[in-house]
Parts: sequence; C-alpha cells; structure tokens
Amino acid sequence: MTLEQFLDRFDGPERSVVTVNRTDPDPVLNMLVDTFGDDAVRVVDGRMTTGDAERPATDGAGVAGPERRGGLTARELTTSGVVDGDEPAPSIDVDVLRRHDDVPFDGDDPDDIENLVLLMEGDEVVAGSTLGELGDAVLFVNSDLYVTGSRPLGDVDLPSVISGLDDATFTLRGYPESNRQKLLLITISRFIERAAWTAGDGTLRSSFQRLSRIDDEVGTREVYERVSDTGVDTHLYGVPDELPTDLDAVVHAGDDPDFTDSWFVVYRPPEGPHPAESDPRSDLVRGIEGGVGLLAVETEPRVWRGLWTFDAERVSRVNRYIERHL
Repeated sequence: MTLEQFLDRFDGPERSVVTVNRTDPDPVLNMLVDTFGDDAVRVVDGRMTTGDAERPATDGAGVAGPERRGGLTARELTTSGVVDGDEPAPSIDVDVLRRHDDVPFDGDDPDDIENLVLLMEGDEVVAGSTLGELGDAVLFVNSDLYVTGSRPLGDVDLPSVISGLDDATFTLRGYPESNRQKLLLITISRFIERAAWTAGDGTLRSSFQRLSRIDDEVGTREVYERVSDTGVDTHLYGVPDELPTDLDAVVHAGDDPDFTDSWFVVYRPPEGPHPAESDPRSDLVRGIEGGVGLLAVETEPRVWRGLWTFDAERVSRVNRYIERHL
C-alpha cells in the first residue's frame, strides 16, 4: 500500500467558503477561488440579489451538506437589511455571531465585519474570519515569506476559516496553475512545526520530496534547526539528492512514490495523540497536547490531494504508517 492508497481511506465533510463583502467583492472572491480551489472546498459569493432578499446567503450556491445540527445558520447570521441602491446587500448581525461561542470567529472591530469570510457546511456556519485575518495568513502574502524565514515561527497562526478546514479533504494546484493554493499547505505545515517547536518534545515527521530543499530554503533550514534543538525527535524524509548536514535529525531517504510524491508534516506528542484537555478551543494547544498532522499526495504534476487533522485516531494512523513503511 502507498500513501496515496492510504489517503483514500479518509473522507471528510464538504464545506464551502462564502465571502460576504460589501466593498468591492469581486477581487476578493477571485482571490479566494485562487487560494482555496474549487474541489471539496468550494468558494461562492455570499452577496444577495433582489430575488434572494428573503434567502440565506448560501442558498442557490449548489453546496450539498448534512442536515442542520442545531448550530448557527446563514439565515440567522446574514440578512438583507442594508440596501445599496436598488440591490439588497448582506448585513452581518455581529451580536448573533458573538453569542455562538461554538463558532470560532476572528475579529471584534465592527468595521472589519463589513468584509467577512464564512466557512459553511451546508447552511451551517462553521467559522468566520475577517478579510484582514485571512489576508495576513494567505491572501495577501506569498510563499517567500516562509521560504526566506521572514515570518518568525512563533508568529504562525491559523485564522478560523483555515482552522475549520481540518478533516476536509482538498485538491490544490501548484504553480503555474495557481499562484496561491500551495500556500495553504505551506501555512499549515509551518503551524504544525510551530506546535512541535513550542512543545519541545514528542516526534515530528516531515517530508520534502527532495531533501536538498532543507538547505536550499533558508527559512526551512532555520525552522528545523530550532525544532530539533528543543529536543523534538525530528525525522526528515525525501529523495537523497543532497543530504542536510549539521542537523540533529534522523534522515530517511528513498525514491519510491511515498518519498517522491508525498507532503506530510505530523507531530505526535510523547504520550501519543489525544484530545487536548487544558484549552480544547485553542488550535495551538490542540496541536501541542493532542497532536496534529497534514498528509497530501501529488496525484499528478503540481496537483495535491489531502487533508490535515487534529483527530487523534487519524494522526496516530498516519504516524504509524510513516514509521513502519518509510
């Protein structure tokens, strides 16, 4: 069995990214499409037209999902109470969003709420992020921020909309098909590396396709120096085109598809993956205490399929496969 076949055993919820933006929404929508792709996570425009005035923002988007589980729905959160000319425009009831403590949400400034991105599962709001929060993480940056080490490891965090994509399978495209989609994988990878570095123990397993990338990318080299120096049992995987030197890590080299076509970053705490107890609402605490992992496979040139997860069973299974087979 290969990692690609192993990945086929996982499935996840179908979710959509909805932009509710009253100030020049088209560029934002195009940016979201280019960032999140159009596969399992579909990007739709949350604006409403006259004919949709009495409908929630996601109606008619063609997004299939499970029956409502009793959480916050688009109808409760988004109304058409604000009118811009002849066109009804969405109005966010911020108080409703804040009352739902079970819905992760970035931002408290009412001005920021004018430009909101929602993560939906069916008609239920899973998470919300302001455009500013999402922009600082992935929309308004490029991969050089991480490759060069310009963004310190301690500053890497996940906006709620990205955090809410855990366990949702995805297909992302690299350059030149997309300038942005691969950045999601890089951002999530750095977050997992930050969790391992902050924990200072446990095991981190990371693949690089080509091991030369570790020394070629200054930011990547610095991250793994810092992680391994804390005492984390660090394992690196890839094709041995050039082995990293002077790095306190175990190198696993090979040239079969699991080495050439996979992208994984898996952190396992010393006591094994388990749900976080001290602050289960904090993504960083969840990763440090319970473990977190990313697994993606290049199914065709520059096309990646995968998922990332805090789920203890999934983290255990991915870690166990890598430990036994690579």
